Amino acid sequence: MRLKLAKKIGFCFGVRRAVEMAEKVLKKEGRAYSLGSIIHNKQVVESLSKKGLEVIKSIDEADGGIVVISSHGISPDVAGEISRRSLKLADTTCPFVRNAQKTARSLGEDGYTVIIVGDVDHPEVKALYDFAGRCAHVVKDASGLKALKLKPGERIGILSQTTQSMDNFLGVVKAITGTKPKSLKVFNTICKDAQMRQAAARDISREVELMLVVGGKNSANTKRLFEVCKKILPKSYLVETEDDLKVKWFKGVSVAGITSGASTPDIIVRRVAKVVKSSAECGKERKVANSTWQKRRTASK
Repeated sequence: MRLKLAKKIGFCFGVRRAVEMAEKVLKKEGRAYSLGSIIHNKQVVESLSKKGLEVIKSIDEADGGIVVISSHGISPDVAGEISRRSLKLADTTCPFVRNAQKTARSLGEDGYTVIIVGDVDHPEVKALYDFAGRCAHVVKDASGLKALKLKPGERIGILSQTTQSMDNFLGVVKAITGTKPKSLKVFNTICKDAQMRQAAARDISREVELMLVVGGKNSANTKRLFEVCKKILPKSYLVETEDDLKVKWFKGVSVAGITSGASTPDIIVRRVAKVVKSSAECGKERKVANSTWQKRRTASK
């Protein structure tokens, strides 16, 4: 079985930056708090936890020291609360997310109805909503616009969670255009890395018989990659580590593809690839051995 590995695997720039910043803080301070998971990868979070990074759900759980903000960013209110409590702040917000926050704030201040395309429960989207102000709405896709009952003549601004798929974002833009707003501002805030990974995943999915997407099951960008692959190739699977692989998936498969989410360490991707390759080699050796045994058995009769 041949393997096709995406050119872009492992951490994206923003995730690598966040992890390196957290490690630098821990090296200096010895311990720190993380308001929510610094990135959405279980293995990385556990590794940082062993080094002294304690994940908390609320600022109320911090009893002093330094708070590391995740790469997904935080709302202005939370930042203000951290400052009022005289806690030190290490802000690892991804630059692409920060750009989206500035866009949301600008649209809100200019009086636009702000539509954010994304997952309503995701920390990045929650922060974007707060930056946009009271006239903001979050929609998962174009179907979510029905509940908003947008009226002709409204001034609307659209932006996206940075890990959304371009197809989904454009679908919302097209649907809003159909409502005939008085003014429409569209900002593509999907990060370039996410776009490149999705494009590469589409290409590989058309060239293979099975696709593996490696990453955290709570990672938005990984789930988006999986959706992109699954749409093209039904035989696509999301795995966190090599432990999630199942032998039956590869039966009859001659070529498989592997890609990864932006918060997945490249070492995990390479471990998955190694297990798949070794399993394929073992299967080949078993076939050869069985064939030889069968020939010997036939000859002995």
